[in-house]
Amino acid sequence: MTQCAGLTEWQRAVGQATEQTCSGQSFIAPDTEATMTPIPVGSSLDALHELPQYPAGTSFGPDIDAAHEILLSDAGEQVKRAAFLDWAARHQPCVFGRMATKSGAPARGLAMNLCWISQEMLETGPHTVADRIAADRRTWKERAARGESSAFLVIFNSPHLARARPSVELAWTCTDLASLYLTERAPIQPDVIYTEAIPLRGRDGILRLFKGSVQLFHTGAHLRRHHDRRMPGGAMISVTAPGHYANSLLTQDLYTDLVESTHMVRRLAARSVGAGGLGDDRAVSTTWHRDTRPAERDAARSFSAAYQLDVLVQSDVVSDPRLRTGPCPAHEQWSWLDLSYIDAHETTPEDRTHGWFHGTPIHERDLHHNPWSPVVPVDAPDFNY
Repeated sequence: MTQCAGLTEWQRAVGQATEQTCSGQSFIAPDTEATMTPIPVGSSLDALHELPQYPAGTSFGPDIDAAHEILLSDAGEQVKRAAFLDWAARHQPCVFGRMATKSGAPARGLAMNLCWISQEMLETGPHTVADRIAADRRTWKERAARGESSAFLVIFNSPHLARARPSVELAWTCTDLASLYLTERAPIQPDVIYTEAIPLRGRDGILRLFKGSVQLFHTGAHLRRHHDRRMPGGAMISVTAPGHYANSLLTQDLYTDLVESTHMVRRLAARSVGAGGLGDDRAVSTTWHRDTRPAERDAARSFSAAYQLDVLVQSDVVSDPRLRTGPCPAHEQWSWLDLSYIDAHETTPEDRTHGWFHGTPIHERDLHHNPWSPVVPVDAPDFNY
């Protein structure tokens, strides 16, 4: 039995739809600050203080515990940023994440931008947070257009989030935080795939948009069904764009051929599968190759996982308090997660995967526009988006 599209029991209980865009939604910005980022009416971060918490002294693994000595202290923002990046460069399961967060020159040309949201900023309310994210998002996209950055991290550094137990309350709080980032799709709904749009000016001078995957990481994922999504200090929205990265390698003159750069990206993506289980001797990877032959893993076109990696907030995962230190039950597995879109072959706007490795030409005024609609996932071998 596999999961499929549709409402979860939790969503039915609260009467929420699985897919909405900003069309027809109500937004508000205070009259006193007309330039503020529009956010949904009623947005509040008060629920942060109501999140069910782990007791003091709970361990999230020696690596995260050590990082928390700084990230949950009174240290300054720059010190905390450095501590997080040091953790990510050594302990992040994703190969791309480790590359992007290494200090010094970008590893293999992969650089990222980081937006830091402190507990103090969260206390000032959703408008301030949305404004900071919007400003940093614009800066990132301007760098991305020049081929200087292919990833964006939004860190919500908060002890309330870092010590939050898996719960329905945590899942809703994560959708609230995501709504302050993807304001054009707010209010963000659980169990839906959201896609970012990332610009790049090619060597031909044409500005194009590429798709980026938007994913959630948080401290409480430790030893849970999505253990591979653990991180210290609170919660994080991570945007990665393998196609933008592959094409930016050409604009950086690090590769001369898209086929070659795409082959390298495919290999790194395939090697990220099954690389979890870090930070605790009891942990197991929550992603695995369908084909067990090591020689063919670099060419894998699909894999399986204990959760849907591309769903921004998977409700039954973020709210599940059970420890996971053994095999994933069959009825919870997503068996057909796709890597076939990592391909240099030409696509057109009619192709569902268009935008991943062949961008859509845009006008200069659309540099910050996001045209990609939300998608409800289906666990099927032909599902792609």
